[in-house]
Amino acid sequence: NYFKLLNSDPAAVQQGVKDTIRDMFLCSDRPVLQAIFLNSNCFEHLTRLLQNSKVWTPSALAQRMLNMGLKPKCNIKPSTIYTLSMGILSSGLHLGHKTPCISVHLPAMYRAVEGEHSSVGILGISNVEPLLLLIQWLPEMDSAELQVFTADWLRRLCCINRQTRATCVNAAMAVRLLATLGHHARLHRACAESLVGLLGSLGSQSLSGSELLQLLRLLRPLEPGQAHPYVGPVLRAVLGMVRKQGLESAMQYFDLSPSMAGIAVPMVMRWPGPAFSFLAWLSLDQDQQGLPGKGDKRKQLYSFFTPGGTGLEAFISSAGVLVVAVCTKKEYMTVMLPDYSFCDSLWHSIGVVHVPGKRPFGQSLVYIYVDGQQKLSAPLKYPTMTEPFTSCCIGSAGHRTTTPPPSQIPDPPFSGVPPSARSSLGGILSTQGWGSLLGGKPESVTKLISAGTQDSEWGSPTSLQGQLGSVMVFHEALQPNHVKALCSPGPNCISPFKTQEAELGDLATKLLLHYSPKACRNPICLDLSPNLLHGRLTGNKVVNWDIKDMINCVGGLPVLFPILEQLTLLTPENHTAADPTASELISPTPDVATSPGDGDWVILPSNRSSEARLEKNLVATFLLVLKHFLQRHPINQESLLHSHGVATLGGLMQKLPASLVDVSVLVSAQLLVEQVTYEKNQQLLQQLHTHLLFNFSIWNLGDFPLRIGHIQYMSTVIKENRKQFRKKYGVQFLLDTIRLYYGWDSISQNAQLLLCGVIELLLSLLQTSAARDQIFLLLFEPGAADSCYALLLNTKHSDRLRELVFKVRHLLTHTNIHTQYMYSSRTEEELSRMLLEIVLCVMWRGVEGSDDAAWLERGQVFSALTKLGTTNELLLPVDHIKLRWTQWHFTFDLIYFIPKLNGILQTKSVETQDEACYLLGKVEGILRRSVGGQTEETYMCLVPLLRTLLSKVNKLLYMELHLPQLPDTNGSPSFFEDFQLYCNSPEWRVYLDKYVRSWSNALLNHCYVIQLLKSRKKRQFVEPFSRRGRQENLRYNSMLKQLHSQHSAVLRQWRAARRSLVCERGPWADRQQSEMHWRVSSAENYSRMRLKLVPNYNYEDHRQASALRDNLGVQQQRVTSETLLLEAVKQVKVSDLEDDILELPEDDPAVEEAGQKEKLVLWEDCELVTQVDVSPGRLELTTQHIYFYDTSTEKEEGVGQDFKWPLSQIREIHLRRYNLRRSALEIFLIDQTNYFLNFKKEVRNKVYSRMLLLRSLSLYGTRSPQELLKASGLTQKWVNREMTNFDYLIQLNTIAGRTYNDLSQYPVFPWILSDYTSEELDLTDPRVFRDLSKPVAVLNERNAKAVREKYESFEDPTGTIDRFHYGTHYSNAAGVMHYLIRVEPFTSLHIALQSGRFDCADRQFHSIPALWQTLTDNPNDVKELIPEFFYFPEFLENQNAFDLGRLQISKERVNDVILPKWAKSPEDFIYKHRKALESEYVSAHLQDWIDLIFGYKQRGPAAVEALNVFYYCTYEGAVDLDAITDEKERKAVEGMISNFGQTPCQLLKEPHPVRLSLEEVEKRKGRLDASPLSIFEHLAELKSFFVEGINDNVPLVKAVVPKNQSHSFITQGSPDTMVTLSQNCLMGTHGWLPYDKNISNYFTFIKDPTVANPKTQRVLGGPFSPGVEVTAGLFVVSHDGKLLFSGGHWDNSLRVTSLVKGKTVGHHIRHMDIVTCLSTDYCGIHLISGSRDNTCMVWQVLQQGGCPVGLCPKPVQVLYGHTDEVLSVSISTELDMAVSGSRDGTVIIHTVRRGQYMRCLRPPCESSLPVSILHLAISYEGCVVVHTCVEGKATLKNGLHLYSVNGKHLCTEGLKEQVTDMCVSGEYLVIGSEQGFLSIRDLLSLCAAPMAMRVPVRCVSVTKEQSHVLAGLQDGKLIIVGVGKPAEMRSGQITRKLWGSSKRLTQISSGETEYQPACNQN
Repeated sequence: NYFKLLNSDPAAVQQGVKDTIRDMFLCSDRPVLQAIFLNSNCFEHLTRLLQNSKVWTPSALAQRMLNMGLKPKCNIKPSTIYTLSMGILSSGLHLGHKTPCISVHLPAMYRAVEGEHSSVGILGISNVEPLLLLIQWLPEMDSAELQVFTADWLRRLCCINRQTRATCVNAAMAVRLLATLGHHARLHRACAESLVGLLGSLGSQSLSGSELLQLLRLLRPLEPGQAHPYVGPVLRAVLGMVRKQGLESAMQYFDLSPSMAGIAVPMVMRWPGPAFSFLAWLSLDQDQQGLPGKGDKRKQLYSFFTPGGTGLEAFISSAGVLVVAVCTKKEYMTVMLPDYSFCDSLWHSIGVVHVPGKRPFGQSLVYIYVDGQQKLSAPLKYPTMTEPFTSCCIGSAGHRTTTPPPSQIPDPPFSGVPPSARSSLGGILSTQGWGSLLGGKPESVTKLISAGTQDSEWGSPTSLQGQLGSVMVFHEALQPNHVKALCSPGPNCISPFKTQEAELGDLATKLLLHYSPKACRNPICLDLSPNLLHGRLTGNKVVNWDIKDMINCVGGLPVLFPILEQLTLLTPENHTAADPTASELISPTPDVATSPGDGDWVILPSNRSSEARLEKNLVATFLLVLKHFLQRHPINQESLLHSHGVATLGGLMQKLPASLVDVSVLVSAQLLVEQVTYEKNQQLLQQLHTHLLFNFSIWNLGDFPLRIGHIQYMSTVIKENRKQFRKKYGVQFLLDTIRLYYGWDSISQNAQLLLCGVIELLLSLLQTSAARDQIFLLLFEPGAADSCYALLLNTKHSDRLRELVFKVRHLLTHTNIHTQYMYSSRTEEELSRMLLEIVLCVMWRGVEGSDDAAWLERGQVFSALTKLGTTNELLLPVDHIKLRWTQWHFTFDLIYFIPKLNGILQTKSVETQDEACYLLGKVEGILRRSVGGQTEETYMCLVPLLRTLLSKVNKLLYMELHLPQLPDTNGSPSFFEDFQLYCNSPEWRVYLDKYVRSWSNALLNHCYVIQLLKSRKKRQFVEPFSRRGRQENLRYNSMLKQLHSQHSAVLRQWRAARRSLVCERGPWADRQQSEMHWRVSSAENYSRMRLKLVPNYNYEDHRQASALRDNLGVQQQRVTSETLLLEAVKQVKVSDLEDDILELPEDDPAVEEAGQKEKLVLWEDCELVTQVDVSPGRLELTTQHIYFYDTSTEKEEGVGQDFKWPLSQIREIHLRRYNLRRSALEIFLIDQTNYFLNFKKEVRNKVYSRMLLLRSLSLYGTRSPQELLKASGLTQKWVNREMTNFDYLIQLNTIAGRTYNDLSQYPVFPWILSDYTSEELDLTDPRVFRDLSKPVAVLNERNAKAVREKYESFEDPTGTIDRFHYGTHYSNAAGVMHYLIRVEPFTSLHIALQSGRFDCADRQFHSIPALWQTLTDNPNDVKELIPEFFYFPEFLENQNAFDLGRLQISKERVNDVILPKWAKSPEDFIYKHRKALESEYVSAHLQDWIDLIFGYKQRGPAAVEALNVFYYCTYEGAVDLDAITDEKERKAVEGMISNFGQTPCQLLKEPHPVRLSLEEVEKRKGRLDASPLSIFEHLAELKSFFVEGINDNVPLVKAVVPKNQSHSFITQGSPDTMVTLSQNCLMGTHGWLPYDKNISNYFTFIKDPTVANPKTQRVLGGPFSPGVEVTAGLFVVSHDGKLLFSGGHWDNSLRVTSLVKGKTVGHHIRHMDIVTCLSTDYCGIHLISGSRDNTCMVWQVLQQGGCPVGLCPKPVQVLYGHTDEVLSVSISTELDMAVSGSRDGTVIIHTVRRGQYMRCLRPPCESSLPVSILHLAISYEGCVVVHTCVEGKATLKNGLHLYSVNGKHLCTEGLKEQVTDMCVSGEYLVIGSEQGFLSIRDLLSLCAAPMAMRVPVRCVSVTKEQSHVLAGLQDGKLIIVGVGKPAEMRSGQITRKLWGSSKRLTQISSGETEYQPACNQN
């Protein structure tokens, strides 16, 4: 009423109130006024006044009020101030008034530091609330100066020291900062940067996963294509967080600052060992040292005292010095560690070891260790350890001794060390430094005073007044190596005994107690030793989070890459590196630009100062952030590797603007590479080399100094390990790089320069390199010398180039003479000959004429030769060479080319007389001169040539006529001498003068010879050189293509990774989420149902296809040449079909080695056939795996279709047809994936044989489908009703070659109903069913008659086409697309089939009733159904909103499929249609339809009679495609086969057997001895029995019969194993037989004898984390019952325990917090774990010989997306689904194989309270059952929710009880509750009547045969629920043989007693 009055009255009243309040504040007696305000709650009233008044303003009155309230002596609660301040703020803002001014927020500062705000750095923070308020106010401040001032003040205040940071962290200041930074539009940039800097400082202390997530979300771009304004400051802040200063700090610790804090340890009755060792991590703040005015206090580290006051303790003195003391009844002896103050705010490890004397009167010693190093050893009496220690404390004041008055204190016996010990003290000290230090004043080390005086001597005891990390006390003496091993992992090592197992051995057994802050929940400190001395904590446990760990809770290192992506969008003007200080950036060498060749790259030290200069460049900062994340963090390294992070880094850096790539980036990259090298992670280092260091695309963005620096650094790296780099980054890589980045396009000058440079390099290497020998060898290879010669022959090349080539030649020849290579003489001769040719060419071709000047020039060569001859030993004598050179220059040509000319002449025909005369004249001229000059050698060379020439031109020049005396040229032995005489004869002379023409011009002749020589040179040198050039270009282009494809793959991978980062649950979630579209997944369940939709990232709305359909009224038919087709088919028609002959080799050596090293067995080219595409690739088969490499150019998601399958996971291999050719294989794996591979026809059987051998698959020695069906036993199972109709049909389809992977061979299912119009569907009425004995087209008699007549009247004149009833087929590709047109990829396939358009609406599948009507009316439409009609409701809905057109008559738009009237929804249709398939009518008649499709009516006379003959091309073996040679013809026939469809393989040639009726099955089961009844089929007849004595009164949290227990031949029929686990971790493995007709309860349970005997009990090792409730969800039993996987352990581990040995065999710590839940899949391949760190991990179960032996050390996938603790998980490998639920009420579904986010479910809830997802389960059809519970209201708000596999909410059921466990089996859900109910519910309706158990149920499970439900109760009983029957005889009267021994059933069966809880309920 007051407020109504105030707001409605005139302004005068309000003014009066204001004046009155102002007068109150003017009161001079301030203390009284404050007291009145406090006592009367005036502050609260005024706050309400401000909040509720509509016109009140935050005037000076309100500010005064705040001013008064914030005075330091005013004792007002911070919450009151906070509320008051917010009241002022909100009321002011509400009315649009000015924001809080300086007079408001200065008092807030004053209050925060309890003094003037300028005293920052002296006072610290006393009240953090005003600071939070100031941060929240910042965006509302109008003044930019005020914002900047306040933010800077806050930053300086909060970052004074560790205490102020800790205060802010504990007050969750980071959350407030992030919220304020979100208003960046209202913050001044400098203010924002200060706040980000403050956030970085706080984050270096602690940053939680949720805060890191908020920080990343803060950086999401505001506009697409723009970088966020904070990206730079935040990146630097993250660097500050991740870069830890100095020594490592403990992230979790006990805060023992209060004086009463500490850990109280339970009484130790008897000290168990011979010594005392204490080891702990602690940190004391600097300001704790010797504070004045507080009096001396000793800060207790530990104390263990007996009731008599004797014992031992250690404390930190007021001076910060460690003192170790032993107190006896009379004396108090201390040893001090001098000059070593611990008050330095750093974390130290302190070890104290008391060792008693080894013999009587031997000296007892104490050893003191600091940070793992022994610092002191000194004599100190060992206390008496026989009495119980009743007062034990750690870090606590604990035991207090009364200090007597000074007069009663006796004088100490002596002070200092006894004289005997004094001399030896220096020798006792371990370190020389300490020895010298203590040698002068040993009395400072030890001290002895009277007992009781220690308080006056050392100060009264108080708590540690600091931080304490993990604490260990041992009852044995620790050795120095033990202390070092325990300390070396640092203060954050969770379990040092695990990480340092090799050094520590069995030291863990010597523990007395072990406390860790990790295993503490106030006030209980869990003792991690087996002694269970749980401590009691007074004080606080502080949990800090390291960003290096937390990044793995939000997405791993890839979450940083969007920051780098934003950096690529920065321009020089908004990048801070463009400031004037950028010139200070470091460079690799002082003068790198001027002296590029000098010196190596300087390896920089990675310290703070060197990094500070790099931070000016943001890209360099990013690389430094990455470096620090990887530093000493194997998990982050693995995360980067697993996510292809380094490749992404390289790919994104290539996109950077050039202004950002400078020397800083290079130095940062160097530091990153150095860090990874130090970490010894070779795989990561290799990737860094590939994608970063050797990626010139990045470094060529920069300027010249950067490029030169990069190359220098690269050379430094290569020099350190040449061998490693030679193969991948050798000379070829460098040459390619030069060509790619520094090459030329068409500028020949550059080409010349580059070529000269390369040859100069070669020269220098030949002269100086250590590897010159190898280079010489390479240059002496065939062809190398020719290349040089070819360079000389190219006229375009410069003189400089030729000069260099000659130098190389000279060097080669020179070296060849001097080195000791063992070349053959032929090689030497060839080389010297070639060299002579080169020099002669230069001498005679290069110097024109024969005058003196020319000869003077030539003479220089002679003088050079003379000089060479004097200094070297030449191959040929100098005179000999000179003699050759001095021949007449024309003679030179012929002498050296005579052998070649001779060869040419022999093959060449001389055509004309001119040519003959020319040749003869030339040869004769040389010959005459040689004879005249007495040059015998020349003459000898010429004679063979002359003989050849004369024989050639003899007839042409009529020599026989003119030269009768000419010597015989045909092999005359004396021709040589004869012709020498004859050539001077007149006959010869006259002939020459007369006939050999004088007009044969010398120049012409000369040119002609030159031409001959040129062609010879071209043939010998130029052409091979050009060929090599072409080959090199091909190789180079191939390399470029590979580089491009690798880069494209990297970018595609990044796009895929980026999608998971920006999805709705990702850390970078887009501010506007785009609509998700879906396509059908290839994942199948065990009934081969493809139920699942996955995101379709390449979604196309097909608007164009719709427009084409509507615009063009007439559908254009594709013209195909029918005659061509028919002719082609006629040629290749096959009359008989022969079976494949497969030869299995008896022995294969590769198989023997299968257990050894992996070895390649064979590889073949093939095609991977999928629904969408045919991908070419290569299959590689090894002794352990099958690999497929996709070689197609366009690959989806960047990874293509590549896979790798272990051979052990192959379940079946089927031979398949593809386009009616027997050329394919279909491989089925145990995770339900399958792959269809098509080979060349002749290759297929070879691959199949090898696979069978390697896998040792027993496929009944056959591959024919008929025999396979017979051997499988499936028909008998179906007949006996052991499998459903659906499963039988899908199996028949599989065996008959039908596959989802090939649309022309799609599985075929029958139409089963004929009633699609009734309102209700009555499945008991036979009239609603179709006649299954007839093909669907002839169900009415009229159609049958028409079909029969058509068959009988058909005749093909060509004789190619056989008679047929139907021209179409019941299953073809077009039909499949017709049904599935609404879901991708079938929509796209349909459009492709229809030439890029949708088919017209009337021809589309738009209504089920209309389709049935069409079928019955049209005898030509014979389409049967596809399996999707029985399980896949989504194909009936147009979820993608495709425009499918309008019907012509009604103009109605085609959208969702019109359902029958009896179906209320697509799900309802599928449910009822499936029920109809499994109905009694269909069961009784299905064999008739099987006969038609797969059986004896498929072919032959029976088919004719049944009107079941189809076009001949649809039958197997009708056409031999391989016989068609023409490619076009073959493609046409393949298309025809695909369009017509293919008939399945014929499986039966006799009628199919009939299925047994239900009554017959019951009778049959009654006759059999071991066939348990399914509880789900007899829900009305269930009975409960109980088993006691497993672990009475201890809750039973797990009871399960593993499903895949293997029995050897000998143990067949022996009991299975049942595994139980009690809450106290007692494990039991009991015997279990589910059926025994002689016992009334129909089961046998044999209790494990070890559970009752404490000596033999097997207990799960390692304590659980305090506060973790031990429930069934923490445990998983392997499928063979040999291993137990467990979570919930204190050290975040996932443990694997052998149930046989009872020992831990695996210990995996990968989660960052406690593992809260586990689950395994149906096939036993994967395990999934959920954790408090908000992540889930998928682990692969390691198999050996098909049996699980543990887990892979690294998870297969880490799944992100939750923002709260994960409480429940479930996994289905076959459906590729991992489901997880968290405390915040969200359920997230990921894929298993790639870890992709799929969708998020949010179960509905009426309550506003938070909902938790406590349990999850996945059914075999992928339905997800979710149990939700409202926190705090456990008994009221429990609910069950059912979702489809594709996330559609199907139903919700409220529960009145609290669910404790649940499991799905078949189509039923079994639930146990806290209220003691066990209920079996129908999965689809979630309804059931519960069975009362009276006691809370702790776990439920269903046995593998579905014969019993097992329930563990709170009181330890095991309840077994089965189908009850009347007892046939008393169990106690019968004995039975079991395991070869005779035991009475009363001994082995614990379940005779029926469980009847109702009688005891009262």
